[in-house]
Amino acid sequence: MIYEILAIVPSKFSDTEVDGAIQNVAATIEAAGGKIEKTQNLGKLKLAYPIDHVRFGTYVLFYLSADPSAMLKIDGNLRLADEVLRHVTVARPEGIPTFTFRVSSYQPPLTAEGRRAGERDERPARQERPAAEGEKRMSTEELNDKLDQILDSDIMKNI
Repeated sequence: MIYEILAIVPSKFSDTEVDGAIQNVAATIEAAGGKIEKTQNLGKLKLAYPIDHVRFGTYVLFYLSADPSAMLKIDGNLRLADEVLRHVTVARPEGIPTFTFRVSSYQPPLTAEGRRAGERDERPARQERPAAEGEKRMSTEELNDKLDQILDSDIMKNI
């Protein structure tokens, strides 16, 4: 059966060391009983959230053929490998796709407020409403006195 493994190589490996890390991961997969059919380096991207204080990683896509029993061993070995920060395995019943994946853009994750991380608030600053003709602005003391009158009136005593 054909499987697809997307692995993240941590940023502690420089760009020149990533190829060696990919070869080590491929050797780990082959030692556990898998046969690498295709490998594709998708490039370095910022992670959605830090993992073990790592903020960037190189995404690598492996297509391999293996028995389902060998996949358990491959999964266990990848969990322990220093070259792999995280990985995910997907069974591909339709085989290896003929097109190549390309990462075109990065969308930052949503914050708790529902905006994209790093997105600035585009709402206009609050502007004071101009006073209408004949309308007098109240001071804070006048406003407090007016509120006290309302609260002491007969209307509030009946509530």
